[in-house]
Amino acid sequence: MLTSVRAALLLAACFVSPIDLVAQDESSFDVTLFRYINNQQTEKDGLFEFIDQSSFSVFIAVPVGLLVYGALADDRSVFDTGVLVGTSQTLTLGATALGKFFIDRPRPFQELQNVKLKHQSSATGSSFPSGHASGSFAIATALAWRSGPAVYIPVALWAAAVGYGRIYVGVHYPTDVIGGIVCGVLISSLVHAYRGDIINTKDRLLNTQPTNVSAVNTPILSMRIPLSTY
Repeated sequence: MLTSVRAALLLAACFVSPIDLVAQDESSFDVTLFRYINNQQTEKDGLFEFIDQSSFSVFIAVPVGLLVYGALADDRSVFDTGVLVGTSQTLTLGATALGKFFIDRPRPFQELQNVKLKHQSSATGSSFPSGHASGSFAIATALAWRSGPAVYIPVALWAAAVGYGRIYVGVHYPTDVIGGIVCGVLISSLVHAYRGDIINTKDRLLNTQPTNVSAVNTPILSMRIPLSTY
């Protein structure tokens, strides 16, 4: 775990340090890749536009859905997974907001010419890191720690599509998305590392008894999903 954390921090530092320089250089890899992806955009809305527009609903629906299902079905493992996903989401979005405040990188459409732009209303705050990318990968990572491949593989593909879509609609550079991915993966991994403390805190707040069940097969969305307790 410590090795993974150090690697993630190093990767984040590599992208944060030159961020103000690469943004304005048309010959940089960051801008070149942005142009390539953004130029694929068409006038008609398609898959990436739909994923982009629905992402915030998914951010809310996943942790809330797990919490509600876990409570109604009296399934502690699913409920605890909802707590961990929600915690990961909250901390990730908080870290993203701080990054945007301190780095204050302009959006591509604010400093580049001839950007194909859609969904500008979702481009609030500065550009780095991407909040959509950090939020989606926070969910994907949290579920990867708590579920089987039948769940985390499609969720990871969805998260990748969210990140790609933010470049596609013209509101983020590739490095913004990569920074968001690092943020989401790192924080969700740290939440998982301290999951025992988080779940114990939840139990004290809700006055519930901790469970020692190591694994539960829970039917969600008509799939059998192995959710580990700790």
